[in-house]
Amino acid sequence: MRWTTLAVAVAVAGTVGRSTAAAVPRPSRSIRHHAMNSRADRVIAEGLRRLKAERGEAQVGAPAPFPAPQYVTQPQDHFDKTNNNTWSQAFYVNDKYWKGPDSKAPIFVCVGGEGPPLDGSVVVSSVHCNNAVEWLEETGALMLAVEHRYYGCHNMSACPVASFASSSALRFLSSRQALADLANFHSYAVARWKLTSDNKWISWGGSYPGMLAGWFRLKFPNLIHGSVASSAPVQAQLDMQGYNDVVASAYSVSDNNVGGSPACTAAIAQGHATIKQMFATASGRNQLSSAFGMPAAYFEDPQNQAGFAGNGVAYFPAQGNDPTCTEPGCNIKEICTVMTDTSKGDPVHRLAELRKGQLSWLGSTPTDPLPEDPRAGDADYWGFQTCTEFGFYQTCEVGSQCFYAQGYVTLASMDSFCQEEFGIAQPQIAQSIDETNAYYGGSSPAGSCVLYPNGEVDPWHSLSVLTPPGNGIQVLMVPGASHHAWTHPSAPSDQPSVVTARTHIRQVVTQFLGQGCEQPNATQTLA
Repeated sequence: MRWTTLAVAVAVAGTVGRSTAAAVPRPSRSIRHHAMNSRADRVIAEGLRRLKAERGEAQVGAPAPFPAPQYVTQPQDHFDKTNNNTWSQAFYVNDKYWKGPDSKAPIFVCVGGEGPPLDGSVVVSSVHCNNAVEWLEETGALMLAVEHRYYGCHNMSACPVASFASSSALRFLSSRQALADLANFHSYAVARWKLTSDNKWISWGGSYPGMLAGWFRLKFPNLIHGSVASSAPVQAQLDMQGYNDVVASAYSVSDNNVGGSPACTAAIAQGHATIKQMFATASGRNQLSSAFGMPAAYFEDPQNQAGFAGNGVAYFPAQGNDPTCTEPGCNIKEICTVMTDTSKGDPVHRLAELRKGQLSWLGSTPTDPLPEDPRAGDADYWGFQTCTEFGFYQTCEVGSQCFYAQGYVTLASMDSFCQEEFGIAQPQIAQSIDETNAYYGGSSPAGSCVLYPNGEVDPWHSLSVLTPPGNGIQVLMVPGASHHAWTHPSAPSDQPSVVTARTHIRQVVTQFLGQGCEQPNATQTLA
């Protein structure tokens, strides 16, 4: 869930490169921790995979076989009674520890969405809802996971439309349709497993699935008893300036093995500000050519300037920060080690050194176009939803806290995307955002028995629920954590705050299960 730019810049520049001629900011598919859906992140993931293979390191994950998909029939359009078309939605089941309907054991439902498409690993060991999976034996719960109608859709027989080639193929894509799918699935599951009201349902999800998981409880409180809506940016917003503001602040976080510092943030900001000034003169462009190994003439074109520095001249993870990686410049700690090392020269030369180090494991060169996206022919699901429901256009405006070169990635520079791709003008986008917030309640939702955990260095927390809105909703800030890091399989290398967060989440869900969901407000900040 991030906006990037189309540019000649390399993958580590945080951009999506298609050609050397374009630098018009456009939305990429979602970028999230371990969900490599943008071309840049796929290159990064492949670089890490290649290194691990060379070292003989095993892939993380549970052993096969995983549960096979099962299917439930869904209406193509829940809100048009004249439309009788149906489709088969995939779901997955782990009933290994299920004690049966008479046991009063709970039902855990993992909500699908953007990110890695669901497969059988989702109910065994995956990044999606593993905090629920790891609790199955203790609770005796039945674990279910429902694939999203578009983001899942692992083959065309499990999609709501026959083809994505049509310009109208995305008309059934909305959060409300997805919630209606979940409600319909609930009815199916109750009948199939002979569930009773004593088998209380808890919905789980992270990122957009976290949004849906929380809304499932809030909009269907008669079906869902409680929810853990991890890293869920539920406040739709047109100009999401807060994203890059939080990215900058993340590089000042030092605890829980993050390894940042205010000096690091300042150096990155100073380096980008200086680079923008250097674009303006021949001598400056020559110096950039020498430092970064690119032709000086390249830096004359404003589009190239935007592509090179508008989203960072290197890869700056925050949403996907992984404190355990060791490749050069792969996380905040590694980056700040370079950016605070004055022996490497001024901040511009430190940025150049950082970029060079990242290229050593990305396997790319400064002017290489990124590899073609094997899914490039797919419809842009997330782009469509930004235009029709959420906005979330991440900018780096002049005067913001963004530490990239400010003034290139602006809302104005993104105006044309929705019109060109989907025929949606900006006034329609703004109206849709207002309708979304009015319908769901934004960052002040009405309801109870929902926990909103967020990570401190995750930029999406800027649009989540950070303060209990005067009802039974709880919030949790996880120090030093990235995008729903606690939903991943537990590992010895986990940050202490993530370990503590998992324990706290269990305690809150236990509280939900033991009461009528009219609990008092509670704000928790983990030490």
